Amino acid sequence: MGKRGSGGFRRGRGRGGRDRSRRERDTQQHDENGYVSIPTENDKFDAYYRAQDLMSPDEWTQTLEILKTGLPTNFRFTGSKSNAAKILELMKKNYFPSLNGIVLDGEQVPPPSPLPWYPNNFGWQYKATRSQIRNHEGISKFHEFLMAETDAGNVSRQEAVSMIPPLFLDVKPGHYVLDMCAAPGSKTAQLIEAVNSNDELLPSGLVVANDADYKRAYMLVKQSKRLQSPNLVVTNHEAQFLPYIHFKSRDDLSEGERVLQFDRVLCDVPCSGDGTLRKNRAIWKTWHQTTGNALTKVQLAILLRAVDFSKVGGRIVYSTCTFNPVENEAVVAGALNACGASLKLLDVSADLKLLKRRPGVSKWKVMDPDGAFHEKYETVPEAFRGRKVFEESFAPSNVDELGLEKCLRILPGDQDTGAFFVAVFEKVAPYGGLDNKAGHTSADIVASAKRKVDDDAQEERFVTVHLIQLTRSSDSKRIFVEEEDSHDKSKAAWMGKGEEPFIFVPSDHKDIQDIVKFYDINTSFPTDQIVVRSENESFKALYFVSASVKRLLNAKNSSKLKIVNTGVRTFTRTSQTGGQKDAFLYRVTSEGLATLASFLSSKRKVEVSHEDVKILLEKEYPLVTEMSDQLQNAVATLAPGSFVLRYTPHEDGHTGSLHETIFLPAMRAAVSVSLLVPKEERKSLQSRIFGAHFATETGLKKDSNKAPIAADDEEENEDDS
Repeated sequence: MGKRGSGGFRRGRGRGGRDRSRRERDTQQHDENGYVSIPTENDKFDAYYRAQDLMSPDEWTQTLEILKTGLPTNFRFTGSKSNAAKILELMKKNYFPSLNGIVLDGEQVPPPSPLPWYPNNFGWQYKATRSQIRNHEGISKFHEFLMAETDAGNVSRQEAVSMIPPLFLDVKPGHYVLDMCAAPGSKTAQLIEAVNSNDELLPSGLVVANDADYKRAYMLVKQSKRLQSPNLVVTNHEAQFLPYIHFKSRDDLSEGERVLQFDRVLCDVPCSGDGTLRKNRAIWKTWHQTTGNALTKVQLAILLRAVDFSKVGGRIVYSTCTFNPVENEAVVAGALNACGASLKLLDVSADLKLLKRRPGVSKWKVMDPDGAFHEKYETVPEAFRGRKVFEESFAPSNVDELGLEKCLRILPGDQDTGAFFVAVFEKVAPYGGLDNKAGHTSADIVASAKRKVDDDAQEERFVTVHLIQLTRSSDSKRIFVEEEDSHDKSKAAWMGKGEEPFIFVPSDHKDIQDIVKFYDINTSFPTDQIVVRSENESFKALYFVSASVKRLLNAKNSSKLKIVNTGVRTFTRTSQTGGQKDAFLYRVTSEGLATLASFLSSKRKVEVSHEDVKILLEKEYPLVTEMSDQLQNAVATLAPGSFVLRYTPHEDGHTGSLHETIFLPAMRAAVSVSLLVPKEERKSLQSRIFGAHFATETGLKKDSNKAPIAADDEEENEDDS
C-alpha cells in the first residue's frame, strides 16, 4: 500500500538512543492481539477529518471505532489461473473442515471467504488477525498451509486494499511496467504475475521495481525472489529523480525504440499513512497535520515523473493509504493541470464492480501548524507559507472542471479493510522531453513543463522544471538536469553502495560451454542472457535475465541506474565435491530450475518416488543405498555433480497441497545423495508434500568415511558475485 512518508522526517538516535529504545520496548504493555498498547485517540486527527466532510459526522464516528480494531487476515492465490484454482480447491477440501467452530474473543469465526471484488475468487479474507492465526492451536494446520504456499510463491499474504492498485493498472502479458515506490513488494509481485500470466517459458515483458530506501529495496528483492522472474529489475532511486534510459545516441536514427518508456506505471507513493491505523497503531500517537502538507510536493513530483515515463496510450495508477485530500485529490489536480490535454483521469466505475468505493472530493481544507483551517493559500500566515504550508496543497480554481469524483476512496467500514485512495490515468498525448526523445512531436506538449538552456559547450539540453525536491527549511525548487551519457560504458549498471556491475558472459566462454554440455541444455536456451556480478575470472554465481532486461542493461547510459538486483541465480560454483575429485563444480539452483527445467534433456533428470522424496527431506545426507533401486540405478549412471529430481504427486500417500510436477536440485556425492535446497525451502516442501513438518537428520552416517556435500551450501553468497 502507499508507504508512510519517511524521507526528510526520520530522526537519528543520539548516544544511548538504541539502548533507551530497547528499555522502552521491554516495559511496554501489549493488548490481547499482541499490539503495543497505544492510546487510540488523537484530537487533532479527529478534528482535521471532521472538518473535511469526507463523510457524515456519524459515519466518521463509526470509522474512528473501526480504526481502533485489528485488521482481518487477507491473502490471494498467485500464478496461473489453473494452478491457483487447484490450490484453492485443496484449501477448501483439506483445511476448511478444521476451521469450523473456531472461537476467537468469545465469537465463532467462520472459515475464510472470498473477497467479492477480486477476480476469479482468488482473493480471500479470514476474520482473524495475523497474531490470532499464529497463536491459535485450532488454526495451526491452516497457518502451516499458508506459510508453505507463501514460501513456494503460490500464495501472497497481503492486505486487501493493497491488492487494488495493480488490478486497476490492467497489466497484460509482455507489458513494460514501472513500480516507482515498490517496497516491500506485494504489489510488485502482482505486476510480475500479470506480465508473466501467459506462462511463456521465456517471459517477454519487463518489471522495474524502484524504491528510494536501500534497505527496503533489499526487502523487495526477498519478497519477489519467490517468483523467480528473470524479467525483474530492482533499483534504488528517489522516484522523482529516476533517470531516463537511452537505448540509442542522439545521432542514431535507426529504427527501434530510442528511450525506455512503460506501458503501465504504478505510483503507490509515500504518504502519512493514516489509512493503516488498524495495523500501524503508532500513528495514533505520531499523526500531525504538517506531515501531509509536507508530502504533497514530493507526491506530485513522483506522479509527474510517472507521466514522463509512460508511453502515449499507457496507464498510470496513483495510490495512497491515507484519508488526506491534501495527499490525494490535491496531487491529482496538480498533475491534471500540469499536463493539460496530455493526461486523462479515467472513470473506472465499471471495473471491479463489487468493490465498494466513494467518489473523490473537490473541496477540502488545509490545516496550518497552529491548527487553523484554510481554504485558500492567501489566508495562510506569512510565517508558514512555503515552509509548513504549500500552495500545491489547496484546491485549484478550476477544481470543479477536473472530474475528481472519478477518483476512488476506499473506507474501512465498507468492506472491513484499511483506508485507501486510487486515481487511474491514461496518457493520451505526448508530454515533456522524454516523449520528444522517443520520437513524438506534438503542438500540445505543455511548454511550461520544459525549457532549453545552454551548457558550457553551448549545446542544448532539456531541463525538467516540474521535479521538486522538498526540504524542511525551504520551498526552493531543485531542478534536475537530464543529459545523455557521453561515455561509453563497458559494464552494465551501477557501481555504488558496494554493488558490482552486471557483466554478460559470452556464449562461447569455456564455463558456459562446459555447463551446456554437462547438463545437456537445449540449444534454444539463450546462453547469451547470462550475467555475473564479478570481474573475477572464477564466477561464483551465474544469473539468467530476460531479453528485455538484457536490453536495459546494455542501454547506452545504463550506468545511471542504481541496480540492486536482477536476474535469477541459475548456477553456482562450489569447491565442495563430496569426496569426488572429478565432480562438476557448477550446480543448478532451485530458483533457476523454474526457467531452466524445460530446456534440460533427460541426461541429468531423474524421476523420484514419493518414498525417496520423504527420505531426502528426512535426512540431510541420505546414503545412496537407502534409496529405492530405481533411484540407485539412475544415480549410478550419472557423472559426479548436481542433477535434477523430477517429482509428480500422486493420490497414494499424498496428503499435502502440492498438485503439480516440481523439479528439485540434488547432488550426487561419493556415497550420498542430497537435496540442494535451503532449510526454509525444505520445511516448506515437507508441508506441501506430506502435510506436516518433521525433523531433519543432519550429518552423514558414521560408517561412511567420505565427506558429504553441503546441501545447504545453496544459501552461500546469495547476493555475491
